[in-house]
Amino acid sequence: MNKILMVEDELSIVENAQKRLSLAGFEMLTAHDGRHGFQIAKQKMPDLIITDAIVPIMNGFELCKAIKVDQDTKSIPIIVMTEQHRMEESFMFLGIKDFLNKPIVVEELETIVRKKLNLAQTLSQQKTNVLVTGRPEVLSCCEQLLKSDHRWNGFYSYNSEAILRDAIRCTPDVILLDLLMPETTSDEMIRKLKLIPELNHTAILTYYVSTSISRDALTIQAQMIEVQYMKRATEKAGAEEYLGPFNPVTFLNLISIYRKDFRNSN
Repeated sequence: MNKILMVEDELSIVENAQKRLSLAGFEMLTAHDGRHGFQIAKQKMPDLIITDAIVPIMNGFELCKAIKVDQDTKSIPIIVMTEQHRMEESFMFLGIKDFLNKPIVVEELETIVRKKLNLAQTLSQQKTNVLVTGRPEVLSCCEQLLKSDHRWNGFYSYNSEAILRDAIRCTPDVILLDLLMPETTSDEMIRKLKLIPELNHTAILTYYVSTSISRDALTIQAQMIEVQYMKRATEKAGAEEYLGPFNPVTFLNLISIYRKDFRNSN
């Protein structure tokens, strides 16, 4: 059952929408101000958010901006309710293109909700979910690269504690794992990931980034020995491929064979 969050402070609108959409088979969540709406969005991860452009505490624009910049909620589709097309251009700068004019007609509301959810589900099925783990500079680079290719949904874990939680939450098709993880060994993390039933068909790939700033030949050699050791250990643990040193230029090409559309065509 699809979950819909409505952020609206006019009780009559909420009641009419809730009645119509609940009868249509949707699970309704409600909030009467923007701040509460953002909290519910983070906690419940609805499939769709409907918000008035003008709500208390955190207005509709501030709410939408917070949703779009948050790593967990940025992919949730949004419909904005406005009065006489007011403020729509501002929301378009956030990538929001779906609007309803007030007063709301519940039949029209149900139509746009169904259309938006079907489109979101179709796009989601076509995209490949990839969870990238590693240091902030690597994740930041990967985020920019993945944004440039509409075939990927990127998720990012900054530490070992978050990896298992994020993997269960987003059920990625691909996981990119730093070979030299600081908090735990990458082979041990792979063994833990392999125990999660939802990840039975997930491809786990490893990469390497130098952790040393020293140019001393012995230090560099020692780290390369460690890389080769961890490469073999992660392969035994179930890693599908070692991508080598992280390189922004070749990154997307290296992981392209793990895209859904690529695999389905072969």
